[in-house]
Amino acid sequence: MNKTLLLILCDFLLLNLIHFTAWDKLDKESESTRAQGGAEKAGAMGDPKRDLELAAVRIKEREEDLKNQMAAVAALRSALTSTKEEMGNQLAAANIKGNQLADALNAEQQARADKQKALNTTEAQRLAILKEFEKQQARAAEAKEEREELANNNKDLTNRISQLTATMGDLNVNLTNAVKQLDEQKGKVSDLSAELRAAEAIAEREKQAATAAKTEARAAQQVAATANTRAATANAEAQAAKSNAQAQIAKVESTAEKRVQAANTIANTALKRVETAQAQVVATTKAKAQVEQALAATSAEKQELTKAVVNEKQDKEIAQAAAQQLRDEIAKKIPDQPINANMMATLYSQNRVNLLTTAARTLSKPKKESNTILIEVLEYDPATRKSSPYIHAITHVRETPYRLAANALGWRESAASLSGPSTDAQPLHHVRFLKSDPRIVIAPVGPPDSPQVKALGVKPYKLAAKPFKFPKAFIMKRDGRSFGEVVFRMDPRNREYVKFDKSLVRSIMGDFSPSQGDLVFSQTGELLGIMANNRYCHVITGVSPAGAVVFGQHQSNALAGTLAKMHALVKAKASELH
Repeated sequence: MNKTLLLILCDFLLLNLIHFTAWDKLDKESESTRAQGGAEKAGAMGDPKRDLELAAVRIKEREEDLKNQMAAVAALRSALTSTKEEMGNQLAAANIKGNQLADALNAEQQARADKQKALNTTEAQRLAILKEFEKQQARAAEAKEEREELANNNKDLTNRISQLTATMGDLNVNLTNAVKQLDEQKGKVSDLSAELRAAEAIAEREKQAATAAKTEARAAQQVAATANTRAATANAEAQAAKSNAQAQIAKVESTAEKRVQAANTIANTALKRVETAQAQVVATTKAKAQVEQALAATSAEKQELTKAVVNEKQDKEIAQAAAQQLRDEIAKKIPDQPINANMMATLYSQNRVNLLTTAARTLSKPKKESNTILIEVLEYDPATRKSSPYIHAITHVRETPYRLAANALGWRESAASLSGPSTDAQPLHHVRFLKSDPRIVIAPVGPPDSPQVKALGVKPYKLAAKPFKFPKAFIMKRDGRSFGEVVFRMDPRNREYVKFDKSLVRSIMGDFSPSQGDLVFSQTGELLGIMANNRYCHVITGVSPAGAVVFGQHQSNALAGTLAKMHALVKAKASELH
């Protein structure tokens, strides 16, 4: 590369020398030199002064030529330096470019190698992805088969629960009939016992009458003996009174004999009655023994039926637990899985609680009792700055003594308690009127793991996370005896409510028609809301309160003012929601 650079520099210097050399001037100088040389030769012999002047001119011209040549050399040196620097820069740029080209070539070769490697890796990944896809398809097929099997198991368990429920109903009917028969037999035994006691009383009275008759007969005999004694005495005392005494004696004897005969007749009648009563007692005793045997058999049958009912109840509870476990597994594998209406009714019967509300004022002490449910709601705790679940009982204001009206009447005191299916009642502290619709009332109970909630022994319902996922809902009467399925639609003007069409209500159990206060559940088993009136259901998404009533002693005017404010909030809503 150094030789090449030197050659380039030499060529460049040669070209510059050729380019910057004044060839015309050199030719003229040659010609003038020749001409002057001739003159000099001609005048050399003549005027030396002119030779000196010519020499001075020549020297001056030569100095100028030297200066010009030196300037040209300096210019050439400067041009050479700049050219050298430029060539150095170009050489450095060429080196850099060569290095860049080499790096680019290496990068391209590396990219080609990486591309080839990536192609190989992509092919392996494609094969692995195909294998994983096949595995996922196999897993999906297995999951589908498992879901179908779970669905079949769920149907079988549901049918089994229905059969057990029907069997339990038959056993309850049989048990009821047996209890009725037992009560009838007990009634017959009571009647026979009463007849036996009456017969014994009659026999005792007849026996007493016979004893009295015998006593009277003995008294008559004593009277007759006394009369004979008196007659003998009278004969001894006075013979004159004999006839009179004999007549009296005959009369007394006749009377005594009649009394004795009457007493004997009464005694015989009493004995016959006693024998009849004894026969009745024997018959009654036999009937009583037979009734006691029937009663014992009925009691044994009752025990067997009770045992069968307990066994059926245990089987039903086991089946329900298995069904609940299966539903939980299905819910984990298939979220938002809808349940049927019968299962919804079963869950409601297992998890409902009893709400008792009382109030008092002058001349009025109402007592309201109704079934309802517990709900679990996330509430913000300022102390921990976190949202945590809290359990409330929920109901409609019509199920309480409080009446929302412009001229509402207050109460001197009020109280409420909550009890589970088989638990004692526990008092509540207060109730709240929802801000979204004050007709909906909630009563705080406690956190999910609190003793108050655990003591009730029921499972709280969650609020519907996706209330509009399914177009249908379940409506449940609070007593749980009738429920139905209905299609609802959203109302753009009232976004916190859904509208029900009564013509699209399908009654599943009992005569059903939606009414104020009915509970509405989503098809996934969550609480959708409560019927605000006969057509609109208030969708519950939160429990922010608009007012509250603390149980205990009240200022009637203050409580009446709170109820009037709640009434004003309801009246401020659209007319179709009233």
